[in-house]
Amino acid sequence: MAREQYDFLSNFGIGGPPKFYLSLPSLWKIEFENAASVKGSVDAALAKAGEAWRVENTPEQFVSNGNMLVAREVTVPGETTEFLEAGADMNKGGFLPAFGVEKRQGFLTRTLGVNIFDTDDDLEHTFFRPWMIAIGIDGLINRRLLCSNVVLRQYNNKGEIRKGYIFKDVFPTNIEGYTIDYDNESFMEKSVTFAFKNYEPLRTSTPGADNTTAERLMPLTDTDGDGIPGPFTPDNTSDFFNVEAAYARGRSRREARIQAARRGRTS
Repeated sequence: MAREQYDFLSNFGIGGPPKFYLSLPSLWKIEFENAASVKGSVDAALAKAGEAWRVENTPEQFVSNGNMLVAREVTVPGETTEFLEAGADMNKGGFLPAFGVEKRQGFLTRTLGVNIFDTDDDLEHTFFRPWMIAIGIDGLINRRLLCSNVVLRQYNNKGEIRKGYIFKDVFPTNIEGYTIDYDNESFMEKSVTFAFKNYEPLRTSTPGADNTTAERLMPLTDTDGDGIPGPFTPDNTSDFFNVEAAYARGRSRREARIQAARRGRTS
């Protein structure tokens, strides 16, 4: 059993191979690229139908460093392929039936979900809801109502992008209702569901692409002279993302665990 413990600690411990790094799940960004370009088409569709709704804000106005700050939670779509039993409907005896692929899951059921904070300038109320109504008026035949790209980026603990998705030709399909009352609860969130024509992985290994220094989640410069990038303040948590500094501090502890595992293996 000591060998299994050694393998686990040496791979998942500090200083192990990068492929075993466990990144914090909260290190992500989402951005609606060129969403402001649909504003004119949304307002035109609403005016044509005599609707009083209009776009007042766009996602670009809530973005900092490529991140739409009011986005609280994102649900990444899954992948499903539907299968059917092959052959005629007859008695096959004790044999297992064969299966064939019927279809890949359609884009209307393979959806992207985003929860948005209800701030004073409520983005759901001033952009996504008018957009949803305009889609219902003009339909998808009006291609100018589609957002060309929605980009989701996920980062490792050093603030470097590790993977992501680009969703193509995005449009809202559902905006959930919400309840307001006098209870003192958590901050209100609005849920918006999007469909898309297709999606693809975000390139992260091409020089000059999304793995460059400009794509880091947070700046990693030593601003307070402690040898660790970023000031250690509640407003800047870059210290937590600097894994190299953690390696230096934890190397002795890791070596002690490895030595203990070796002693247990030889005893």
